[in-house]
Amino acid sequence: MKKGAPAYLTVYLSLTMGVLVTLSLALIQGARQSTLQMEAVCIADIGMDSVMAEYHRELFHQFNLLALDTSYGTETVGRENVRARLKYYLDKNMKGKAAETMGGLSGLVCKDFLGLELEGTELDEIRILTDENGGVFRSMAAESVKDDLGISTVEEVLRWFDTVKQYELDTRDVEAEKRKADEKIEALQEERPGISEEEWETQTVENPTKALEERKKSGILSLVLGDGAALSSKSLNTMGLIGQRLKDGRVNRGNAARKELGTAEKLLEGLLFQEYLLRSFGNYTSVKQETALDYELEYAIVGKSADAENLKGVLARLLAMREAANAVYLHMDKEKHGEADLIALGISLLVAQPELQEPLCEAIILGWAYAESVYDVRMLVNGGKIPLIKNSESWHYDLQMILQDLWGGENGAEQDGERGLCYGDYLRILLLLTNEEVLNLRVMDLVEADIRMTPGNRMFRLDGCYVEINGSIAVGSSYGYSSTISVRKKYE
Repeated sequence: MKKGAPAYLTVYLSLTMGVLVTLSLALIQGARQSTLQMEAVCIADIGMDSVMAEYHRELFHQFNLLALDTSYGTETVGRENVRARLKYYLDKNMKGKAAETMGGLSGLVCKDFLGLELEGTELDEIRILTDENGGVFRSMAAESVKDDLGISTVEEVLRWFDTVKQYELDTRDVEAEKRKADEKIEALQEERPGISEEEWETQTVENPTKALEERKKSGILSLVLGDGAALSSKSLNTMGLIGQRLKDGRVNRGNAARKELGTAEKLLEGLLFQEYLLRSFGNYTSVKQETALDYELEYAIVGKSADAENLKGVLARLLAMREAANAVYLHMDKEKHGEADLIALGISLLVAQPELQEPLCEAIILGWAYAESVYDVRMLVNGGKIPLIKNSESWHYDLQMILQDLWGGENGAEQDGERGLCYGDYLRILLLLTNEEVLNLRVMDLVEADIRMTPGNRMFRLDGCYVEINGSIAVGSSYGYSSTISVRKKYE
């Protein structure tokens, strides 16, 4: 062997191999870091998706609302329950945990390249269905029907609402106007002219609407539905429901910020919300089965505990609205107004008191409007339709029938009841006129009460239903890697 041969090739190869080994290890570590980051994000996302997939099935089935019931069928609600479920799903998806379950030569066959471990979870922000005194509930309910509601429906409801506001059908008190006219008639008759007592007796006039006023005393339910009407006897105890708990401050609250809506957006949301209510809840003409109350929309508008009281309240409001609308029409219709004025003139001339003509005419007009309104409301509850402002074709009773006390039955010109607004349409208007926050609370009471009637949901609470979660998930690795991933999920 030749001695003293140079060894430069061996040194060069050693140096090269050192660089290649270092590069290979750096590449492996880089790949590990990238994989760890991607795997952690995927696991966090899947874990949150798994939690959100446990939405309350009965709430969705009955009311088309997606929300996570954090009680999970127990008597307690809150973040800890959600964190426990999230931790369960995250642990299941950690590859290291999966490898631990394999027996035998798992360490050789299934080498854990990542060594991921869950270090902690936290729910930073949550939004609850009852936040903002039901504002979140209202928004989600409106969104659930947004894609199904055509623009033509919205425009039509807006036209109805504009008509109501234009003629003050929601605020005008026709009954008070009628009482004022009657009082003026009585006062004028008490101002006796300068004639003898015997002559005065022959000139006393009876108010032509006296019989109508007597009819009113029988009550709205008797006038509209008849004495033998079968009404629901259900009632609702609201003491343990969400509306009362919100008033008492005994609810869970979220901390996620919500975008403020503009005026136009609020109006649209209100229209969508009342459409949602018409689709999701029953009323007198369309009763839902197995609900806490039969007349649910009537409860949302009136807020009494008993079905019968809520129906009575709604019928009274419909009657007042129809009275105002019919009074508007009678004052605009020259022919009908002329009939009333002619009769008033004849009576005032008969008793030699021309000053009676004006109050008598007004009393006759308003009495006529009331009788027509009773017919209108009766038609509505029986499935017919009544236009907001009538015309000569849709008018029912003539004046002689009112003065002869022949109204209230099936007398009068036959109407097809196919043109105008139905009972549900009038409920839309009343719902829009109801205070937004009050309406939210009453509707949530109904939802909570109805869900509690279903199996396994006796302790159901709307303030335990999460609709949005922003979670922080801390993930570590036996290879020295650690990261915190923030994941936001919400029902849309």
